[in-house]
Amino acid sequence: MVVLKKNILKSFFSSGLQAIAVQVLGVAFIGVVAFVLPKDQFGVISWANAVAMFVTTVLSFGMEQVVTRRIAASDRSGWAAAAFLVHNLVGSVLALLVIVFLSKTVGASDEAMQFLPLFFTAQAILFLVTPLKQFLNAKHMFTPYGVVAVVSNVCKLLLAFVFIKQAQLSVANVAYILIGCSLIELVALLIYVSTKTSFSFKFRFSAYKKLLKESMPQYMAVIFDSSLSRLDIILLGIIGGGFVATGEYTFAYRAYEIARLPIVIVAPIILNVFAPMLSSGNRLDTTKQHRVNELYTIQMFLAMMIPLLLNIMWSPLLDWVFDGKYGSVNSKEFLILSICVPLHFFMNLMWTLSFTAKKYKMIATVTMLTATINLILNLILIPKYGGLGAAVAYLITTVFQACAYYIVVNKHIMTVALSIIFKFMAIATIVYVGVWFMPVHFVFKMIIAAAGYILLTFVTGSIKQQHILSVKQLLKK
Repeated sequence: MVVLKKNILKSFFSSGLQAIAVQVLGVAFIGVVAFVLPKDQFGVISWANAVAMFVTTVLSFGMEQVVTRRIAASDRSGWAAAAFLVHNLVGSVLALLVIVFLSKTVGASDEAMQFLPLFFTAQAILFLVTPLKQFLNAKHMFTPYGVVAVVSNVCKLLLAFVFIKQAQLSVANVAYILIGCSLIELVALLIYVSTKTSFSFKFRFSAYKKLLKESMPQYMAVIFDSSLSRLDIILLGIIGGGFVATGEYTFAYRAYEIARLPIVIVAPIILNVFAPMLSSGNRLDTTKQHRVNELYTIQMFLAMMIPLLLNIMWSPLLDWVFDGKYGSVNSKEFLILSICVPLHFFMNLMWTLSFTAKKYKMIATVTMLTATINLILNLILIPKYGGLGAAVAYLITTVFQACAYYIVVNKHIMTVALSIIFKFMAIATIVYVGVWFMPVHFVFKMIIAAAGYILLTFVTGSIKQQHILSVKQLLKK
């Protein structure tokens, strides 16, 4: 039991270190930038980053998840990471040439387009980091990238403060900071995998073709899935009232990403757990179904508490920190986005089950339908409602996607108890309404809400000690 606890804690600590570096420290950097720069300049940065990330997703050809699954499922699949690295390098160079050309021609008078090559360069370097990180994560070596990412993101913050002190923080300098810190990550990981692991940089074209063949069925799904988290920001900058609205919405969306931090921590762990369990693609037996539902229960317990507490503190805290620039002005956007947090916990579990069971075509169908709905809703709602319309479109499509994955899993893999998510949702709603009108400081409201939520979940039997023990046994596998 002691060894089990140590292994679980080590996995969560190592994966959590990565999540903290990428999400918490990364968002802290963005928060500093948002605090100092005007909303329109922050909107330009957000738009350029969204476009750059979408382009790298298109370049990935859907290989990212396939590479992770292959390395996790077999010790002899390290070649996949090398093939993906070469693919990313060639694709990034070609894409950068195209983007530079476009910025000098069709986007010559557009401020955001002028900065796009710089932000794409930063993202392209991180694109090269991805195969190295995947190789380490798939082998349960989470700590090396976690340490590198922490150092890189701390450097971002330190450089930002240096520029602020010199009154020189600008859109261009933010891009240079991102490029420099991305290079730190790439160089450090190249040195580590070359000297401390069995990683081989040998590129085999026949193996690369095999990887392409396996990835292509879900390529469109990956593109459409990326559009769900990038298209709203891109469209806001084009048809949503300019970069001020983009900045306000992006700030709320970044906070929403922080709220999903536990998913980021647990996702690589449960993917590695489910990969061998579902390698045959068959339906899970009763015992395994029970353990997965126990994990689902724990996830929903955490997922509902996150938006409950964050919405209590959002306006009063941010109005004070940002002097009204962010907070009440985009509280509705954050409220709507935060409702998606428990849905994404649920959806991540459903997607992981579907992916490890190799239901690629079904995943592709669900994702493409969802992204199409999202595009249509964004085109309708953003011109009229701006960031609020983007948030509503995101919520509707998230509900649709969660339902669709539930149908796939319920039909082909296991029976999932939907009553669990509705039970925790009802408890969180009761607590939220109960504390909202209390005439006390928001910090005390959060404490009361957390205590009330935990108490009600245990009193109603929604969460039990057995749930925790079952999850430990599942993660042991």
